[in-house]
Amino acid sequence: MVPEKGLTLFTAHLSPAMQAGDPTLIGGVSLDAFFVFLFTLLAFLFLGNLAYMLLRRLLDGRVAHGTAKWAAAIVQYGVIIVGIYAGARYLLAFDLRTFAASLGILGIVIAVSSTQITQNVLAGILITINRPIHLEEWIIVGERPTTGLAKVRDISFTTTILQGLDGGLILMPNSSIISSKVVNYSRGGLLEIRVSLSVPATTDLTRVREIALAVALEDPWVLPNFNTTGRSGAQTLFDLPYIRRLRADRPDLAHFKPTILISSVSDGWIKVTMRAWINKIPRKDEITSRYLKEVLRRLQAEGIPVRAEVS
Repeated sequence: MVPEKGLTLFTAHLSPAMQAGDPTLIGGVSLDAFFVFLFTLLAFLFLGNLAYMLLRRLLDGRVAHGTAKWAAAIVQYGVIIVGIYAGARYLLAFDLRTFAASLGILGIVIAVSSTQITQNVLAGILITINRPIHLEEWIIVGERPTTGLAKVRDISFTTTILQGLDGGLILMPNSSIISSKVVNYSRGGLLEIRVSLSVPATTDLTRVREIALAVALEDPWVLPNFNTTGRSGAQTLFDLPYIRRLRADRPDLAHFKPTILISSVSDGWIKVTMRAWINKIPRKDEITSRYLKEVLRRLQAEGIPVRAEVS
């Protein structure tokens, strides 16, 4: 037999749900309250996504693409975090002080179990602060076979999404962006193309050089043969603070004229290489192909045997 006074004290320490006779509990929380919390969480996830879409629709075209994306993402995650806290606080009787006291142990557990995720999140923050890359920029990450020339499509907290020239999407952890070599062609504004031609050693090299150089100089997309707007835009790149900080001089577009150089001599063949610069970065293959086609046509028209390769 339990004394009447002891029974009263035992009953007083029971949670309201237990006193009501509800035997189905999760961590001291009634099952009804738990399901209401899940419904609330889903509702705030929906509201966060809705806020993101509405804010993007409002800001796109009025501010920079990257600014619109990050502003919308901050609002989205803010709505979700507020919803999670409010639901936990008022539906699950969440105790913030108890939670704060357990953060030390929780932090150790997270650090051990999700090191890679933590690294990617920290790298995402560094990318946001230092901004080594922006949305819509053309870059190469790592050695050239790693990604190839690709455009930055999205930067999230853990992942950067690139799109290659072949249309494929490349999902890279943010930690790879921070730890790898990144070649940013959009910041530089120019991309070099190289085409090598091999002709017999008995060929008139002066004539080969004239033809190869003439084709490059006639191309409207090869420096410095841009139209007026293109020349002005390319020259303005050299006045950007980022470029001025890297170079003490102010290069002129004339420094980027196409050049023809002898690369090697082997087995009776002489290899000459044409180097030129373009600013239509995603059209590199198209420009190179057009140049090569015209050079081969002119050389063959004069009866000059030729072998070609692109690098």
